Amino acid sequence: MSTRTLPALGQGLRRPLAVLAAVGAVLLAVPAVAFAGDTGPSRLDGSVQQLVDKSPAGLWNLAHALDWLGEPTGRAVLTIALAAVCLVAGRRMLAIAAVAAMVAATLLSTVLKYVVDRRIHDGSLSYPSGHVAAVTVAATIIGLLLADLLRTTSVRGTAVVPAVSVLGGGLMAWGQILLTAHYPTDALGGYGCGLLVTAGAVLLMPRRG
Repeated sequence: MSTRTLPALGQGLRRPLAVLAAVGAVLLAVPAVAFAGDTGPSRLDGSVQQLVDKSPAGLWNLAHALDWLGEPTGRAVLTIALAAVCLVAGRRMLAIAAVAAMVAATLLSTVLKYVVDRRIHDGSLSYPSGHVAAVTVAATIIGLLLADLLRTTSVRGTAVVPAVSVLGGGLMAWGQILLTAHYPTDALGGYGCGLLVTAGAVLLMPRRG
């Protein structure tokens, strides 16, 4: 399919996406301030961890598979696949936004780890979760692509994008919590990070590519 010049963002979704960017900023900033310098879980973290720990033992393999997607190699494969899908669908600008958002999420989550200085286990920096941020980027881009391809209205598009974003980011968050790689609030911050940079990258793309 031709990669003809189409905008990265479907009509009617610009304002809702700006709202999602604001939501992402809040989800990223509030835990960052609340848990800066901490070396242990909060009461909320403990409660959520107990719920996740009740997951069936057979799902551990799924959690490990999801974890790979957030590693450097898995993230590269995810980025290439995401861009390829957008290009095949004829959304070149969305493909560019996907790559830009993934790079931004990686950089921002890495920098914030040192700024927030929250630690887990043997002193590993934990906030925000880069794994959750990466998959949230991918899920949000897929949501935007679906909303565009399905020619949804702004109302339905506003529902499709966050629904897919929460599904993808939430699944990775569950995996990271189950593996005790991150505190639940680290995962929440990772989701906010991914949502913020994806919305920002797409909104900054030219309206015509």
